[in-house]
Amino acid sequence: MRADRLDGMNVLLVVDAQGRIAYASRPAWRRLRITDPIVSRVETDDVDFRQVVACFSRSQAECLEFRSSDFVLRTGSFTVVRPVQQPPRDLGLPSQPFLVIANFDTGVVMADFAQDLVALMVLALLLGGLLTGTLWYVLTARLLPRLNQAAQTDGLTQLANRTSFMETAMEILAEAEERGADLVFAILDIDHFKRINDTYGHDCGDVALVSVAAVLATVLRPDDLVCRFGGEEFALLLSSSKEGGRKVLERLRLQLEMNRVGYNGRQLPITASIGAAATADCGYNLDYLYTAADKALYAAKHAGRNRVDWTDAEALSRLQLSR
Repeated sequence: MRADRLDGMNVLLVVDAQGRIAYASRPAWRRLRITDPIVSRVETDDVDFRQVVACFSRSQAECLEFRSSDFVLRTGSFTVVRPVQQPPRDLGLPSQPFLVIANFDTGVVMADFAQDLVALMVLALLLGGLLTGTLWYVLTARLLPRLNQAAQTDGLTQLANRTSFMETAMEILAEAEERGADLVFAILDIDHFKRINDTYGHDCGDVALVSVAAVLATVLRPDDLVCRFGGEEFALLLSSSKEGGRKVLERLRLQLEMNRVGYNGRQLPITASIGAAATADCGYNLDYLYTAADKALYAAKHAGRNRVDWTDAEALSRLQLSR
């Protein structure tokens, strides 16, 4: 994170869930709690700043969800508070939620603007719009592309996250239904992932997830959609017929089987079970396709793992009736 000071900014803080300052424009404040008397006395005349301090004083779990108004200009100072679910890696902060708190001196900000305006009358007419636009630029324009990407990306594998995948998948399915195009939905689950974590540690598990993501990026085509669905599961939406999808998924399974995960000098084998469903069999409803693929994944695991199983509409109906 850049540490250059912005004109009119009294203090910039990045606070974690425990109320501890992970980053501050005043280096001496780092690792202090925001409720520390040194910090909490700084802008006690500002309502938003005071609310944040009071929230963490009560140790409430929802403090990281606090968000100030988009623009409230006060006489002495004003504070802009924004939650950040997961900062980009290059900011040097852990992958966890934070609260960004920026407190500005109203007088200094207004003076900066006055220097660039020709007349006070123009200042009176344009101050509200210009100040809002400038604050937007200072606080978000530089970080917005990274924050948007972080909101749509799994921080570990750099694949799309579940929310982003589901939104995009519904759009693709709707377009494919209009055109009558075939798609394949699949769920991939790393075999015995818990054993990897228990035997070699969670760091090794993370390496395995990144390794699988790299294989997915290599095998899948540009038109295919993939995400880390959660835990050791990955979801795929292939722009392919059932027969074409069968070849892609089998090639993916074999590539994973041949791949080795390097960790602490060891070369660990890894396999995956895959459940798949085609729109030709199950239609274009995402929830239905997910259920069908999940049933097929269960069958693949039950049949010995390291295999690709498919569920069509008829088989899914039988499975639902047998529950």
